[in-house]
Amino acid sequence: MTTRITLLCLPATSALRAGRFPADEPLDLEQAESIAGLAHVFSRSDQVLCSPARCAQHTARALGLVPTIEPALREVNYGRWAGLSLKEVAVSEPLEIASWLSDPKLDSHGGESLNSAIERISQWLEHYGWAPGHTLIITHASVIKAVILHVLRAPNQAYWQLDIAPLTQTILSVHQDKWRLQSSGAPVPAGQPTRAIRP
Repeated sequence: MTTRITLLCLPATSALRAGRFPADEPLDLEQAESIAGLAHVFSRSDQVLCSPARCAQHTARALGLVPTIEPALREVNYGRWAGLSLKEVAVSEPLEIASWLSDPKLDSHGGESLNSAIERISQWLEHYGWAPGHTLIITHASVIKAVILHVLRAPNQAYWQLDIAPLTQTILSVHQDKWRLQSSGAPVPAGQPTRAIRP
């Protein structure tokens, strides 16, 4: 049996638009109204999973969905840098930010290293009990990048070579523990519902 998985990247929060490290910001009202227009696209999902972040839960509600909150889909923990801009950190901790941007094993901010986050997400991906049909996952760009690295068996250093834009979808499938990346970073097709694959 095949499981088809759509990873929906969260819309840009105020932190992302300002170039700040995320700190569990809510979804803007204007964004929620815009997202509501996409509700029909994911209406046929058999299962909906979502990050525990407020923005993720707000996105699910704006789509008219009742998700299962999955802790493993949480954002990377950026420690003391959460809420700060990259420029602010570059001024206050230039050596730490430079090292962190070049070495995924470092947790210069006192939070979670990229290696740890990628391992956390990879373990969940492999051990989650995927059911046949279509699963929608509402989560962060960082999580989606980690999933792609795992599926492609790419080195963690390649994390910085991946760009996942807000409100884009990455589509995977898994059959007998074999993963396939079908598309990545594609705009959500507003005109056609996402169809589940039936067993």
